Amino acid sequence: MNKRHILALSALMLAGAAVPVSANAQKGEKSLSLNGGYTSVNESGYATVSFNYTFANHFRIAPDIGYVFRNEGASAFVFDVDMHFPFRVGRGVNLYPLAGLTFNNWSFKHGGNAARLGGNFGGGVDLYLTSNLKLNLQCKYTVMNDFSGVYAGMGIGYVF
Repeated sequence: MNKRHILALSALMLAGAAVPVSANAQKGEKSLSLNGGYTSVNESGYATVSFNYTFANHFRIAPDIGYVFRNEGASAFVFDVDMHFPFRVGRGVNLYPLAGLTFNNWSFKHGGNAARLGGNFGGGVDLYLTSNLKLNLQCKYTVMNDFSGVYAGMGIGYVF
């Protein structure tokens, strides 16, 4: 995904902000999301499944499990536990900074693997299309030995 794609996705998300909904993350909200995007670590795509639980009005835990697709001879399974701090910026729109921990298990085409523990920081935006459906756009930087990089993507989630 190049800069043009990221700008187009961002414009789409901003255009969708005009959708008249009243939902916002509130205490007790849970959601299950499918996400995908680009990572600079091996210049490849990734896909994740995440669960979000808002346990207080501005505190949400967001564990996810994902896969970084093979490129440049490397792929990985990724496990994250992030904390989101959502706040409402408009009707049906939440922004959130995030911080968390990550564990990556990288495997290489010609054998071998590397397991790494690191940290995440970044932010995102949730756009509630209905009270049960939301889109999100997220960008975070993962800091870890040998495999630091940006993860930028978007997803769709079911809110229950």
